[in-house]
Amino acid sequence: MRVRPVRPNIYLPVVRFGVADSDWFSVLLISCAGYLVPVPLGLTVFYVPLQMWTWLLATAGSIAFFNYIRIGRRPCWLNQKLKSLFLHHRQYRAIPNGKKGAFNRSWLIDRQTDDTSFGRNRSPAASGAQTISLLEQNDRFQEDCAERWHTLLLMSR
Repeated sequence: MRVRPVRPNIYLPVVRFGVADSDWFSVLLISCAGYLVPVPLGLTVFYVPLQMWTWLLATAGSIAFFNYIRIGRRPCWLNQKLKSLFLHHRQYRAIPNGKKGAFNRSWLIDRQTDDTSFGRNRSPAASGAQTISLLEQNDRFQEDCAERWHTLLLMSR
């Protein structure tokens, strides 16, 4: 009998109603909160306690939300969107040829060297001057690339 390649499905998440098994705990917590929040109010809608309606809406809403963030999107899409909303873009790596400001990091430029460091044969002043010249060269290169990209965009219109 010929050996056939088998793709193991044991690493794929178990999906029920479009929600992965790792997200069902969140759905359960949201549903419980939807049930317990209106309990102290004691209100009824169509002779049915309000918590029954909010529980149903919370469960349906959370299942719809988890379907929305999972289907047709890359893994960790929501985490990346939330990080981009709350964190500044300079906390991420630079995009090649991106429009980033000057790179002035005093801890790189004014680095103190000792005998155990990599640059122990060079003086701190020479190392700092070399770092500054490299940073200036990089800034010029980034600006030139940005200008070229801008001219290519203008020419393509």
